[in-house]
Amino acid sequence: MVRTRLHILVNSVEVVVEKYNPWKNSMVSGVLLLIVGILLAALQGEGLKWIIILAGVLMLVYGALSIYDTYSSGFKFGMTMGIVVAVIGLVLIIVPNLIADIAMALLALLLIIIGLMSLLGAAPGFAIASGSRFVSIIVGAIFIVLGVVAIFNLDDTADVIMIVIGVMTALMGLLQIFSSYQLKKVC
Repeated sequence: MVRTRLHILVNSVEVVVEKYNPWKNSMVSGVLLLIVGILLAALQGEGLKWIIILAGVLMLVYGALSIYDTYSSGFKFGMTMGIVVAVIGLVLIIVPNLIADIAMALLALLLIIIGLMSLLGAAPGFAIASGSRFVSIIVGAIFIVLGVVAIFNLDDTADVIMIVIGVMTALMGLLQIFSSYQLKKVC
């Protein structure tokens, strides 16, 4: 946080007035989001694997800290949770490719399920026009085709998903940079 301090002497009492100026923090956040978005879009499926490994490291550290904390306090349930979280973290670190493939397969199955629900009319919320049965059938068929293609091309699916996430993150970064610029004008 950036603060501007102004010291004023009023009736022999020093008064400190601070002006909060958050635009620099906002700018740094925007630049970081932009960099992460570009990296995710450039690394594609490899970026997903790095995210899974990072999640595994964080879970391993959290699990180890939970085990340590509960070991000193003697609380058995916390120890069990710490062990479970640490084991999941190790799995994420050791087999990130398998975890990425499972995540993409689940996404593909979800697309197929949404498509079937749209085709059957069980999910009118997934249709573009809620009153049009024809649109529901078309949207459902598209979702099913996308799901089937995704199941048979898990690596390509991961690439496309990470490009989309990367572009969206980069756009969020650009918006954050723009808003920090606007904030700088005001502050």
